[in-house]
Amino acid sequence: MSYTVSRLADVLADSVSWLSVRTADSVPGPDWISCAELIAEQQAGGDPTASWRGAAAADYARDYAIEPPVQVAAMFTLMWYVQVPSLVAAVCAAVTGASPEVSPGALAFRRHPVAHYPAEVALLSREVVPVEVAAAQHKEHVGDFLDSYEPGVKLGSLQRWGAVGDEVRAALRLVGDGAHVERAATAFGVSLEQKLRTSCCYFYVLPGVTACTTCPRFR
Repeated sequence: MSYTVSRLADVLADSVSWLSVRTADSVPGPDWISCAELIAEQQAGGDPTASWRGAAAADYARDYAIEPPVQVAAMFTLMWYVQVPSLVAAVCAAVTGASPEVSPGALAFRRHPVAHYPAEVALLSREVVPVEVAAAQHKEHVGDFLDSYEPGVKLGSLQRWGAVGDEVRAALRLVGDGAHVERAATAFGVSLEQKLRTSCCYFYVLPGVTACTTCPRFR
C-alpha cells in the first residue's frame, strides 16, 4: 500500500492520543517552532531553547519550592525536542513501513502552553520515504540538534544519544503491534528488549521525587 503524507499524519494522530498533527506548506504561525530555524540558530551560536528551559525551570521552582538544578530542565528540553522527529518517523514506520520526511526543514511544532512538551506537529514536506531513509534522516536531524545544544550544563554523549534511543523505543512501543515494528527497530538501531532507559531525566533530584522504575540508576 502506498501512503501520502496526509494519510501518515492521520496514522500518527491516531497512534499518539496527546499529539495533534497537521500538514502544511510552511510553518503555521509565529507561535510555532521551525526545527530548521532552531537548529540553524544553535549552530550560529544562539540559544533558542533558553526560554523553553526557563519556563520548565520556573514551574519546577514553583512546584518544589527550590531553585531546580539546571540539568533537569536542560534534559527535559532535549528529550522533548528529539521526541518530535522520533515520534513522526518511528510511529509511522512501525505501522506502515514508511514515514514523512523528518529532516529539520520538514518539521515544525508548537509546545503545550502549560506542560511545555510539543503537543502539535506540522509536516511541511509532501515526501514519503521508506523506514531506512527515515532512520537516516532522523539520525542526521537529531545529531545536528545534539551537537549544537548548549544548555549551560554538561550533558555527555551517553545522555544525549541515549535520550534519542529512549524516545525512539518509547515511540515504537506505542504501536508495539505494528506490522513493521521490528523492521523499524532494526533501522533505528534500538532493541525493544531493553527495559531500562539509557538516559536519565534527573527528575529524581527534586524534593520528594522517586526515580522512575525505568531509570538507568537501577542498573
